[in-house]
Amino acid sequence: MPKRFQYLLAATVAAQILSVPIASAQSEPFVPVTDEMLVNPAPEDWLMWRRTANGWGYSPLDQITPDNVGDLRMVWTRSLNDGSQTGTPLAYRGVMYMPNPNDVIQALDAATGDLIWEHRRKVPDDASEYLGTFLSANNRNIAIYANLIIDASVDDHIFALDAETGKMVWETMVLDYRTHPAIQGAGPIIGNGKAFSGRSCSPRGGPDACVITAHDALTGEEVWRRRTIPAPGEPGNETWGDVPFEERAHVGSWMPPSYDPGLNLLFAGTSVTAPAPKFMLGGTDKTHLYHNSTLALDGDTGEIVWHYQHMNDHWIWTIRSNA
Repeated sequence: MPKRFQYLLAATVAAQILSVPIASAQSEPFVPVTDEMLVNPAPEDWLMWRRTANGWGYSPLDQITPDNVGDLRMVWTRSLNDGSQTGTPLAYRGVMYMPNPNDVIQALDAATGDLIWEHRRKVPDDASEYLGTFLSANNRNIAIYANLIIDASVDDHIFALDAETGKMVWETMVLDYRTHPAIQGAGPIIGNGKAFSGRSCSPRGGPDACVITAHDALTGEEVWRRRTIPAPGEPGNETWGDVPFEERAHVGSWMPPSYDPGLNLLFAGTSVTAPAPKFMLGGTDKTHLYHNSTLALDGDTGEIVWHYQHMNDHWIWTIRSNA
């Protein structure tokens, strides 16, 4: 089990057995989450997918040890929404915010499992026709910033809910899923007031579906977008040989990125090209950037500061970059 989830699950189930103090949902006014809190979260909070922007997935809490871990017992359980479930919850001031499949988000009292609120965003009836049913319903993570819970939707939007009530605050379309279908199986991470998110991109969506984006975390306004496939006139265009731009596809960035606030760099991993292996694209001597690469993007502009291609191949090679 990933360490990021071990902490959240163990802290919940161990409360009665080990007398670990777990705060119940706060009744006092909500304290907005700041950039400083995201960089240096309180030990008891889990404010990002891997807890911190560098993606380490480490908790400094030490109540659960190798000596007492065998005494853990279940305290509460709660059913989640139907569908592919790989979500990692956030934990903040006694509230657990849980991403569910198909754009369902729950806020739970971390001590009792009681439901505080649930938001069920309407997914268009024809979304599965363009995006499929299994992977498109998945949701690995959500983000928290100020008084907002921020997520990416099945139908290629990014949206924010009020963290206290679960009501919609803003919603922004990233792509038209009918013309540029892309699977957003991961939500954003926050860096310097921006919500950074990547997505996979269906070959039928073309190169313009293969984008990493930054949005103002408070308003949802798009700040920048960066294609992971170069166009004519852009650096890397020559690495696709004679393949027409509109036929270049499927260099996705579907895992959550990581961020270095000191360098103001976003690190994102990319997938393979598709639908053909290299010898059916531009040729085996071409690198077809930026597939199977780690990209370092300027946090303010989305400019590719540097890239490193891990391998030039048509087999799947999932890259997730830690800052």
